[in-house]
Amino acid sequence: MTRWAGWILQALGMLHLVVLGAQNTHYFGDWLTGALWNLPREEFVHPAGAVGAFWASIGSFALPLILLGALVLSLARREVRVPPFIGWALTAWAFVGAAIMEPTPMILVLVPAVLLIRAGKDRPVASR
Repeated sequence: MTRWAGWILQALGMLHLVVLGAQNTHYFGDWLTGALWNLPREEFVHPAGAVGAFWASIGSFALPLILLGALVLSLARREVRVPPFIGWALTAWAFVGAAIMEPTPMILVLVPAVLLIRAGKDRPVASR
């Protein structure tokens, strides 16, 4: 279950980066020329254009999700239990995100979250 959770987390993160990155390629030039440096506060409060595209792709939680998936896979390969709080935190994040914005694919995070919670219950904590 843990390996599946890791693969799913990585897939969700990659899908997010690829889909939203592809939809916002016309902003890449702005990102590379420093157009997002020294933005007024209003741009952070109400991001649009290149700023909004940045936060929806490169600046989103997609990369940390990919890294979390890689960590989960690494722990699973070494047969180290992932603490159940990781699954519970992902569950809370998915529900809050889905409550704020519907429809959203963020609810798919529940799949690896439940797998991690179940895997944490199935495998006892190794004693030191």
